[in-house]
Amino acid sequence: MAFDHPFYFLRHGETTWNAERRTQGQLNSQLSDRGRNQAEVAAQALKDEPIERIIASPLDRVVNTAKAVARVTGLDIETDPDLMECHLGDHQGEQHGPWLPAYFRGEYAPPGGETFETFCARVWDAMSRAVARGPNTLIVAHGGLWIAARTRVRVNPDLDRMPNALPLKVSPSPGRWDHEICGSGQPSAQPISY
Repeated sequence: MAFDHPFYFLRHGETTWNAERRTQGQLNSQLSDRGRNQAEVAAQALKDEPIERIIASPLDRVVNTAKAVARVTGLDIETDPDLMECHLGDHQGEQHGPWLPAYFRGEYAPPGGETFETFCARVWDAMSRAVARGPNTLIVAHGGLWIAARTRVRVNPDLDRMPNALPLKVSPSPGRWDHEICGSGQPSAQPISY
């Protein structure tokens, strides 16, 4: 499946576990006050974009972020379980550790979880299906999906880690995704942290 249409990507707002540097994976964690505010700011940046559909991970942090966009666009939210974050097995709920960067390099498989390769294949297929529905699909999901996508395409400008609630418009071409921050008209800058 090819990415033949422009699309939008939005990672969920900050959660209480993000702030605590706890591993979420496929566990539910709630948006922090900051995360709820981030979602509202992102929604305002997206309200005048020609978004035609919202497809989201079913995890609470994502659905609650997508609801902010749905309120300003009047669109319904569809969910796809294949857009969920990587399943990090026994590490879910723990503090981040040195195993996490190793996981995203494909060098570590968490006990009871999914390999990075399996995760990449799952979410690439899910994002491909979402974008194949037509132009201007908004995918609301997780930072891990952006990391997974970077194993398949060159991202321009490079954005190795996706900040919380950064609304992007992505213009795909073969082997490459060009992106800009919605509401700014500027290419996305490298984030400091998330």
